[in-house]
Amino acid sequence: MKTGTVNINNCVKVKLNEFGLAVMKSQREKLQVLAPSLPDFTHPAVDSEGYSKFQIWELMQTFGPVLYLGGELPFDSEIHFTNVAIIEVTE
Repeated sequence: MKTGTVNINNCVKVKLNEFGLAVMKSQREKLQVLAPSLPDFTHPAVDSEGYSKFQIWELMQTFGPVLYLGGELPFDSEIHFTNVAIIEVTE
């Protein structure tokens, strides 16, 4: 079996859905209560295939609280790891 090593600072790409965008917007609104000068939520950039890029730690921090067995997913279940994200492959 091949395994790969990745660093949590590297990037992955996911296709966000409406629920995922709502989670991000809600988090921004909660931060704005503490820091009213923060700008309003803006949709993350998407590439030509509809994927948004996150550092792995950022993806976990943002969506970890809403990810659980049987729960609604905030993005398609397929996560794209970029070639840069894979540090080492071993067999």
